[in-house]
Amino acid sequence: MVRNLERRDLFKLAGGAAVGLAFTPAPWKLLDDLSIWTQNGPWIPKPLRGDITTRFSVCAICPAGCALRAQCVGGQPFSLFGMAEHPLSHGTLCPLGFTGHHLAYHPLRAVKPLRLEHNDAAVNAVPISRDAAIAEIAQAIQSKAADETIAVIDGRPGRTISLLYRQFLAGLPNGVYLREPSGAGATLDTLQALFEKPVGPLGLDLENTRTLLSFGAPILDGWGTPGRIMNLERNQSQLDAGQRLRIIQIETRQSRTALFANHWLPIKPGTESALALGLANVIVREKLFDEPALQRNAIDFKQGDNRSYLDLIGQFQPERVAETTGINQETIVATAREAAQRGPAIALGGGDPGGGPLGEAEEIAIAGLNLLLGNLGKPGGIVGRSEVPTPAEMRAAAAISPSELAAIPDHSIRVLIMDAAESGNALPWTLIEKKLVPERAVVVSLSPYLAGNAKHAHYLIPAPAHLESLQEIPTLDGAECSSFSLSAPLLTPPDGATEPMDFVRSLATAANISLPGGSAADLLKSRVAAIYQNGQGEIFALADKKLTEIKEAGSAEKLWDMLKGGGCWIDSKGEMAALPRFSMLGKSSQGFEKLSLTVKGRLQPPLPGEYPLVLMPFGWRGAVGNGQVSPLMSKLYQESGLRDIGNQAFINPDTGGAMGLADGEQAVIKTQLGSMTVKMRFDLAVMPGVLHVAVGPAPNGTESAKEIAENILKICQIESDSTWRVTPAQARKV
Repeated sequence: MVRNLERRDLFKLAGGAAVGLAFTPAPWKLLDDLSIWTQNGPWIPKPLRGDITTRFSVCAICPAGCALRAQCVGGQPFSLFGMAEHPLSHGTLCPLGFTGHHLAYHPLRAVKPLRLEHNDAAVNAVPISRDAAIAEIAQAIQSKAADETIAVIDGRPGRTISLLYRQFLAGLPNGVYLREPSGAGATLDTLQALFEKPVGPLGLDLENTRTLLSFGAPILDGWGTPGRIMNLERNQSQLDAGQRLRIIQIETRQSRTALFANHWLPIKPGTESALALGLANVIVREKLFDEPALQRNAIDFKQGDNRSYLDLIGQFQPERVAETTGINQETIVATAREAAQRGPAIALGGGDPGGGPLGEAEEIAIAGLNLLLGNLGKPGGIVGRSEVPTPAEMRAAAAISPSELAAIPDHSIRVLIMDAAESGNALPWTLIEKKLVPERAVVVSLSPYLAGNAKHAHYLIPAPAHLESLQEIPTLDGAECSSFSLSAPLLTPPDGATEPMDFVRSLATAANISLPGGSAADLLKSRVAAIYQNGQGEIFALADKKLTEIKEAGSAEKLWDMLKGGGCWIDSKGEMAALPRFSMLGKSSQGFEKLSLTVKGRLQPPLPGEYPLVLMPFGWRGAVGNGQVSPLMSKLYQESGLRDIGNQAFINPDTGGAMGLADGEQAVIKTQLGSMTVKMRFDLAVMPGVLHVAVGPAPNGTESAKEIAENILKICQIESDSTWRVTPAQARKV
């Protein structure tokens, strides 16, 4: 007689099967096969065999130029570390730097020249020979109209190839050398523009600063050289409380810097200039500044002139500024007094790597605050430094001065070359596109990757990836002293990679333009020789891990060898000459009007009813969509949540609830430029009515090779000053 099966019997059967399965080889073999398959894709490097050795170089992923020590097997690096003794980076590497040796094997790596064909949001990459691509690009240059321009956009001005770009463009009618929108150096650049005469490069003596007013600069989150800031923080504990640096972070978002600053002022979106001028109002009204010096040096600092700086800041009384910015009047007054009385103090702008730079009006207001604080040329303030020596023939040949992208007329660029070096900051394709001649423009990308803005190009001439070629690291924006180092190659580039310098020379030959000869190494050697012959500064060498006078190198050739081996040249501290006269409102005759309009903030007129939210993108330097990050970096984003995945949005719970949104679910953000789907996250730290959306990277660290993966910048509004920080928006549930 067969007994009927009971529920208990089924559980016993299932349990026995599970136990038996665990003791069979089948599941473990499948797991082993899966592991092998996932670790042997075409993008996975095959480790060599050989002795384990140590090599030294400098990270060139972003402009910071942190020193690195590479553990290698068979000469191939398998792990990277910082160098604790290095005088600039102090042993620090960011996560991007630690994984830099992965980038040569990135799944989106391009290893041969490509012609890119676009169809809506898809791109088809067709292989093309380098010679054929150069011939077609040269033909586009020669066929330009009289009012069209040929441009190069350089993410890292100041390099030897930057001078070569300028020489190339000088040989063309309407050649334009472009810089990306200013980042960390924006405040110093604006100060330069206020002076009647140039005063030479400027830097920040943060080591002796006591109060830092940061208008959204990510000071404690990768700003400048990260090791400098971390070393500065370590040294603070050795100082008396009254001498320690106090950071006041003025920012809408509760960023990492806002969290760790001494004080966070959560300001309404787009009202930074109103606050800066309101602080100036308090400083002047309470006479907390050197009035005779301002009266003597400032052109537009006069009583009774109804277009003077004094008349301008008179419109920004603390009570009015409080209503505009959302920061109470008492805090505004207290902050102004602290900055003026707890000196040396610096006011710093620059913006967010993903959210973009502050606007012209904001930076002029911040620069004027520095002039009021009297910090120029003084310890702990804004100091002068020397230029990195450059061979005279190279300086003389670079006749074209840099231009800002905002200054270029819309629809005027016929051929655009995008340099391979990344600034680490976002650059919206929509900003580039509005400058191109419609339908006739030709865009050339020198990126190593078919990703980011390179996917919008018409030609991709792949450059060597990180650690595959010799790269120079010029002085970083904001550095107190000039410096120079070399990123020595640790990997061999593929045959299809082309040095940007070789590409420019080949294109110049095709366009009948004469450029100086020699390889990239030859030109860099001539610059190193100029540094040695100048005889100033010190050299850090790995042999003894200390700084010595440059004459101790013995010769330019030995200095070259030191730099190739991970060394660094650091100039002597510069001295600022007597300040020339300056204009507090800028050289433009419209300065007074532009700044007056900011009394009610950037978002004027009020947001229309259809778009009740303020969209503000944000990002982390080096991971905002144009340059690539190692796929292993996805652990930072997807698994640990230490960083925010691209297109992840944050909103105040009350605001989100009122709009029918749900935490953790998808939503559609819409602006006047289009819409995009994001993952919504509720966060009490977000100001009501504001949407903060992360810019890059893609959720898995890569993107499809066939599709153009857009980030939130695609629907951000580009202002006339080439900023995209604040955009009226709406959000709805999917």
